[in-house]
Amino acid sequence: MENHDVYIYTGDIHRDGYQDLTNGIKKRKTKHGLRKNVIFCVATYGGDPNAGYRIGRALQHNYDKVTLLVVGPCKSAGTLIAIAADKLVIGDMGELGPLDIQLKKNDEIGEMSSGLAIMTALDALKDRSISAFNSHLVKIRYENQISTKMSADIATRLTEALVSPMAAQIDPIKLGEHQRAMSIAITYGQRLTAKSNSLKEGALVKLIASYPSHGFVIDRKEAKELFKCVESPSGLTEMLYELFCDKIHDGDIATYGKPRVVDFTHDPDDKGEDTDAKESAAGNGNTQQDVGKPDPGKSRSGKRSRAKPKRDQAPVGAIPIQQPDGQQPEA
Repeated sequence: MENHDVYIYTGDIHRDGYQDLTNGIKKRKTKHGLRKNVIFCVATYGGDPNAGYRIGRALQHNYDKVTLLVVGPCKSAGTLIAIAADKLVIGDMGELGPLDIQLKKNDEIGEMSSGLAIMTALDALKDRSISAFNSHLVKIRYENQISTKMSADIATRLTEALVSPMAAQIDPIKLGEHQRAMSIAITYGQRLTAKSNSLKEGALVKLIASYPSHGFVIDRKEAKELFKCVESPSGLTEMLYELFCDKIHDGDIATYGKPRVVDFTHDPDDKGEDTDAKESAAGNGNTQQDVGKPDPGKSRSGKRSRAKPKRDQAPVGAIPIQQPDGQQPEA
């Protein structure tokens, strides 16, 4: 770790996590000074795209080279942070996800839908219209032996009768809202990759619009088709990956819920605090808010259970639309 600062980020991508990261960077800069490079270890199901952008920008502003170590899921807004990195290191259990914006369903509690849903519906409606018109035109023209002009008029009326009821259900206001929401990922992605130059040509559009679902798995092999520099863990990153991967997948470290940021940089002149940080990040110590509370991963006998901690909310896996200042986005 001699040439890198190291930070661990787990949980939802949220303004609180961004604030904790910037405070950690400020504290390190004041006390020890920043190194030129940083390794940012992340495991998250996503969250607020605005917070994801701010986290990516904070890393770019303070370090010459940003390496993102993906030790577990790094979905949605986590993928936005990946665009800010100069290099991606993805372990066997690591995965990225698409960047299509997720919008709240008006009549459902806690359910989200992709901002691409209306666009997909319009494309399907257009294809169906063309197919129906061509089919009617050919059938009328050659089976009834009437002129092409009259056949086209009849085919147009038949196609209109088929398509109009479906097209009438599309709200133009809602369509505009979806288009504006989708522009969030596009605009933020363009700004982040302008500094890192991490994406291949056309990769940003593919991340936003080319995958069939928001939970689609983008593993290391797939990521190499999108990003210019993708590697497997080795050396220091392999050590970090092995340390945190088992903890995450055993449920000792949560990838959802309240964000947690730990400065994992090794400082030879500050061994006591360095050890405490490592124990806290590895799930073996208590943070201030945990003091005096029972460990949900331990039984009454003191032995650690392998059962995962009870979730207090559904996994994120989604980028919500931009929220007004002062309101917290749904995670």
